[in-house]
Amino acid sequence: MGRISYLFGVLALFISLASCEEVIDVDLNYADPVFVAEARIYKDSVSVVRLSLTASYFSAEEPVYIDNATVTIKDGITSEVLVYTGNGYYNGSLIIGTEETLYEIEIMYNGKVYKGTSYMPAKTDLISSSFGKSDDPSTVNPFGKTVFTIDCVFADDPVSDNFYLIRIVDTRDKLIEKYYLLTEDQSNSGNIENVNDTIHFAESIFYDGGEVKVQLYSVDQQVYNYFMQLNDVLFWKRRVMPPTPYNPVSNIDNGVQGYFAAWAYDSETLILE
Repeated sequence: MGRISYLFGVLALFISLASCEEVIDVDLNYADPVFVAEARIYKDSVSVVRLSLTASYFSAEEPVYIDNATVTIKDGITSEVLVYTGNGYYNGSLIIGTEETLYEIEIMYNGKVYKGTSYMPAKTDLISSSFGKSDDPSTVNPFGKTVFTIDCVFADDPVSDNFYLIRIVDTRDKLIEKYYLLTEDQSNSGNIENVNDTIHFAESIFYDGGEVKVQLYSVDQQVYNYFMQLNDVLFWKRRVMPPTPYNPVSNIDNGVQGYFAAWAYDSETLILE
């Protein structure tokens, strides 16, 4: 599979994303080979990192996987060197993802050191998830295709700035998925309403039906910013004018593309029929 398929498991995504950070414009079609790190640690799970070299960050070509790097994960108390398991994957076994913890990653490869951090927020629980169905023709659906509107409800802590990512994935085909980025009062797509610090989010999708998982991720601002940039690059056709081509800014330094994400999520399953 090509680079685009990395989104989540498919995935992976993160230099600190302060407002003064520079987003470097590049020719995405003709860039030199780049070092890509896809690093993540989930709540109650070990860390998984995948390293590769690719002709372009968004190339459809199969990447070259890196098998001779040293990858270290730290949680402020323990330091763990990950074990290479094949196909570019480095797996942890000691450090378990814990809410409200700052994680560090250090990658040593080809004489260079790459570092980054990611904070795992407390998990946000889904209060409910539901769906509606329609096949009525409309301006956006002139041929009357089946449309499901998925609704989810969850509580937002008004004391702090929170960042969320909602993922809807077909359990039969992990490559069929959609994701949405939210704060307490805005989203990159869909409809959002905040009533008494309870967020209601709804989005309509064309879908034939089946089993889907609705996953609510609590993410730090760096991860949120990364996905917003990624969304801007991949789905620019939603806008009137395309953006100037650029690579999303990583939260791993020294020129890495990709990300380091520590996140917690809640999940519910819906049978769309």
